[in-house]
Amino acid sequence: MEKSGTQNIQDAFLNSARREKTPVVINLIQGASLAGRIRSFDKFAVLLDSGGRDHLIFKHSISSILHERKQESS
Repeated sequence: MEKSGTQNIQDAFLNSARREKTPVVINLIQGASLAGRIRSFDKFAVLLDSGGRDHLIFKHSISSILHERKQESS
């Protein structure tokens, strides 16, 4: 049984993208892609801000999420 204080990898990934306001691309199982910033998420859905519009995306329809990381300068 999982402890209530631990965070699963999915929640950690989404929370990091939300907190850092990092642009993401969400690929849906139907083939469509949505780009924007994660505003919020819960157990069943992700709220994505895309071009000033909010999209409520149910997690069961997501195939992958691409998280654009900041590149460190050398």
